Amino acid sequence: MKKSLMKGFVLILSVALAVFGIISAFAFNSQLIYDTKQELMSDASMIAADFDPSKDADEQSDKFSAAAENVRITIIAPDGTVLGDSLADYRTMENHLDREEIIQAEASGRGSSVRSSETVGKKMVYSAVRTPDGYYIRATKEVSGVFEQFFSVVPGMIFALIVSLLLAAYLVNRFSKSFLNPISEMNDSLIAVVDGEKLLRPEDYRYEELENMAAKINVISSRISKYISGIQQEKDKLNYFLDNVSEGFLLLDEKLYILLINSAACSYLGCDKSATGSHLLVAARNYDFIRCAEKAVEKKDKLFLDLEMGGRTIESAFTYVGEESGFAAALIVTMTDVTENRKAVKMRREFFSNASHELKTPITSIKGSAELLCSDLPVSDEQRKELLKRIALESERMSLLINDIIMISRMESGDLAGDRENTDISEVISECLNEVVPMAEQESLKINVSTVPAVIYANRKDIRGLVSNLIVNAIKYNRQGGSVDISLERQNGEIVLRIRNDGDPIPPEHQRRVFERFYRVDSGRSKAVGGTGLGLSIVKHVADSLGGTVSLESSAEKGTAFTVRLPVSDT
Repeated sequence: MKKSLMKGFVLILSVALAVFGIISAFAFNSQLIYDTKQELMSDASMIAADFDPSKDADEQSDKFSAAAENVRITIIAPDGTVLGDSLADYRTMENHLDREEIIQAEASGRGSSVRSSETVGKKMVYSAVRTPDGYYIRATKEVSGVFEQFFSVVPGMIFALIVSLLLAAYLVNRFSKSFLNPISEMNDSLIAVVDGEKLLRPEDYRYEELENMAAKINVISSRISKYISGIQQEKDKLNYFLDNVSEGFLLLDEKLYILLINSAACSYLGCDKSATGSHLLVAARNYDFIRCAEKAVEKKDKLFLDLEMGGRTIESAFTYVGEESGFAAALIVTMTDVTENRKAVKMRREFFSNASHELKTPITSIKGSAELLCSDLPVSDEQRKELLKRIALESERMSLLINDIIMISRMESGDLAGDRENTDISEVISECLNEVVPMAEQESLKINVSTVPAVIYANRKDIRGLVSNLIVNAIKYNRQGGSVDISLERQNGEIVLRIRNDGDPIPPEHQRRVFERFYRVDSGRSKAVGGTGLGLSIVKHVADSLGGTVSLESSAEKGTAFTVRLPVSDT
């Protein structure tokens, strides 16, 4: 309070002196202009009496100006033409009949005005007198020196201001000391009370009003401390909970200012928690996101928006909460990463669509053959055997397809068949080769094998599915009399399985899609050799489930090679 009183007195004195100085300056300036007008009017009147229209007006203006001690003299004809000027070339000057002082002089014989000169570019005082012959004698003088004279008294004014302020400070200090000191002491003690370090001592204050105030402050301080502590604990719990959930959360008021934001939302929007208290524009630079928030508030409804951010799909829900909920109206925004869910739904839809399409062909063939066998049409023994053979073949194909579908579904759900065990991949390769020898001999294929013991902790059936599909594909899609090269080695802590054949190369545009389910480079040939379109998909799923990778290299010169790299895991 003492400082406030001191500042108040200082401000009042300063304003008073400033107003006094400004008013004095304007009064001084007005008086100076008035005196200058009278002086110039007197000069112009004397010159008008001595002016001879028959002589050179420009020479007379110079003569009159020298006699008037540097007063600019302008001689103007009755029609406004400038005939002479002591300061400027009168021949370049425009008609002066529209000048204010000339208009006044034409009406009453005398006229004055103050303005900036178009000729010299300074503030000037003009006084004009009309001669009996109708000519105008105008005297002009600059008035820019008024503030220079005013500034000459500024040091005295500053000295007066300093003396006044010192005197005011002394009087205020004496006047306020008697009743402000106890309040100052209480103010100093309140800091410790707020921090919970101590309470005020009412008996220390000599005024009854201050004693009562100190007692009430103690009561209020205790209650506030408890409330603040409880609120802070609840706030910490809420922030901890919100920062440890994967969904983004924002709480906005109706004007879209951020009241609360968690770490996940900051990550999605690319901001930090310093955005709290700012407008949503500060945190989110996405137009669709901000517009959806505005619409949710306008419509007082719940809206949804999908955002594509860095290859991820973020589903945002904007829920308007009105005042009927018992709280101030607000907008709650939740953000959920649904990328994997959307991909899974899409893949599942495509999976069932392709599976239905692939099962339709063998079922149709089996149904047609069975109907033909059951019909009354004559069927020879050879035809009957051919139909039964087709039924058996399509049944086998459908069985393989269903087994592959079951295997892929099991791997996608993470439900591995059987327990994991130490499995030597070289032994699995030998087992698979024994099963495909007849198929290779039928195509006159040469199989070259180079393996080393490579033990991996995995489900043996999964490893067998991976190896078998690669070897069978290498044989099925090879050329007559070609070769199949199989190598298994350990490199830099990885098990590397490479299987190559001499078949037709896979075109580049198909190479990135061969691991998709039911995808075939040559659909006609695949069906002819009995492929299901799921073999390479199974290979990729097994490799991914074991933390490995599978890659493809294919060219006309080197054939087609699949390379699987699996990390060596601890048992």
